Amino acid sequence: MKKGIFIVLDGIDGSGKSEIVKMLHNYLFSKNKGYRILTTREPTNGSYGKQIREMLQNEKDPFASSNTLIGLFIKDREQHLKATMEPFLKNKNEDELNIVLCDRYYYSTIAFQVAQGLDVKEVISKNKNFRKPDLAFILDVEPSIALKRIEHRKKEKFEQLEFMKKIRENFLNLNKLLKDNIKIIDSSKPLANVFENVRKEVDKVLD
Repeated sequence: MKKGIFIVLDGIDGSGKSEIVKMLHNYLFSKNKGYRILTTREPTNGSYGKQIREMLQNEKDPFASSNTLIGLFIKDREQHLKATMEPFLKNKNEDELNIVLCDRYYYSTIAFQVAQGLDVKEVISKNKNFRKPDLAFILDVEPSIALKRIEHRKKEKFEQLEFMKKIRENFLNLNKLLKDNIKIIDSSKPLANVFENVRKEVDKVLD
């Protein structure tokens, strides 16, 4: 079997990432007894991740704190990789395949912090030494639809229509900016259809 496989799901808030991550975890768990699966997310629940979450919930201006946020995201990601993801991906058993599923990664940092006004080349440069995923999905949906999906919960500072349009545009530009294996998936469709499109791409990598 291959050494560990690293899969990322990303996109604007309300794109359906968290649900697809759960469905993918369950699918992989039932697909093969030799798969060991770690499902994780960014920002993490570590000290840097908690600071990020507090800022996102308490601040109102989406353009505020761009430099502070990118600094925290980088530290959180360094810690996340070193303490959690990299150790898990180092396979000790030849009969097993370790798979990490991550809800958000550096694609979000590029999309969000560039929308905040930071230079795209600078943001990419700050993330260039992090492990590249074997496969990354950007779940794409119109921001107006995404906002309807999350209207029941307390809004974070980036969850504003015009700002989300910028974020979406940045996500859709990632294929031109990076040499990563990125698949754009239309997530305006029913969840089962979205998952089916994700599953097909994941199976290609696994098989």
